[in-house]
Amino acid sequence: PIAVCIRSVQAKVFPNVLVAARSITKKAGPRGLFTGFLPTVFEDVPDMAVKFAVYETLRTIHGRVFDRRTNTQEDLLIGGIAGATSAAATTPWDVVKTRMMCSASTRPSVRAAIGQIMASKHPVKGFFLGVGPRSISSGIHTAIFFCFYEAILRAATQTREQQIVNSAAAE
Repeated sequence: PIAVCIRSVQAKVFPNVLVAARSITKKAGPRGLFTGFLPTVFEDVPDMAVKFAVYETLRTIHGRVFDRRTNTQEDLLIGGIAGATSAAATTPWDVVKTRMMCSASTRPSVRAAIGQIMASKHPVKGFFLGVGPRSISSGIHTAIFFCFYEAILRAATQTREQQIVNSAAAE
């Protein structure tokens, strides 16, 4: 629900989150605060799937080419590519979701939001509005995420290996 209000404020539909929440619930009821839930699911699930698939595929290719694990800089690069790719691939659903959230007080449907984009002068371009900034932002966040993920995984692996060595030495 807060995402609907925040997007509406960002789009300058309402001056602040509280006004947005009051206006949306007054016009559309509490259900209006959940506007865009379905496109959010359609965006988030494939986003994560694409992100992890690209990341693991690139790490596998890296391992075959260089015959070693990735280092921190490579984790950042591969994570960035994975994030940017997943963001670009799911931008159409983000556009639909944003259109719905910014008109939440009218209780828009997924079909109506898609129809608005399709009726525009350049529908393909319409579905990819903001793809550049979105891909850059997601690429940066995902690069940092996977870099930390790999660092934690390495630390956990080293700790476990040390426990095994210590256990064997104690015997």
